[in-house]
Amino acid sequence: MITNYLAAHHLRLADLAGIAAVRFVIFSTVWFLLTGSEMKSWLVGIPAVFFAVGLSLYLSPPGCGKLSFVGGCFFIPFFLRQSFLSGIDVMRRTLSPQRLINPGLVSYTTTLPPGAPLIFFVNTISLLPGTLSADLQGNTVTIHTIDQDLPIWTNIQNLEGRIAVLFNQHEPKENNL
Repeated sequence: MITNYLAAHHLRLADLAGIAAVRFVIFSTVWFLLTGSEMKSWLVGIPAVFFAVGLSLYLSPPGCGKLSFVGGCFFIPFFLRQSFLSGIDVMRRTLSPQRLINPGLVSYTTTLPPGAPLIFFVNTISLLPGTLSADLQGNTVTIHTIDQDLPIWTNIQNLEGRIAVLFNQHEPKENNL
């Protein structure tokens, strides 16, 4: 079974061991941050961490959507800013005495490849002000918007471009919107 996995993902056993070790450290750190220094928690934590490593290798094999460090440096501030603006937008609409909504559904066809880049894109759309991913069929995302007057297309194209850079993909082509 491991031989098939290595062949399918063009890996050597040493590469897989290194990747698994890094993920083990990451998941162990998360467990430690969640449970603190209580030693008894590791009775559950160690099996949980091993399970998480195995599941992560199965669901997100090595080489599937390699991230760009530089792309990440640009994406993180964008992500934080958009999350903040989205929260402010929802708060403003919720507290306003006027009805500040004009909801609708829009479809957007992305040029991102299937796998990690596409899934990350679909999940991140919900962090843009006034948007929520509603459906994904192939490479077409259906997006619910709280206000159709928002610059949805511009925001989504900007997000798609940033995710393409984050995942070392070529800049997406112009979409026919």
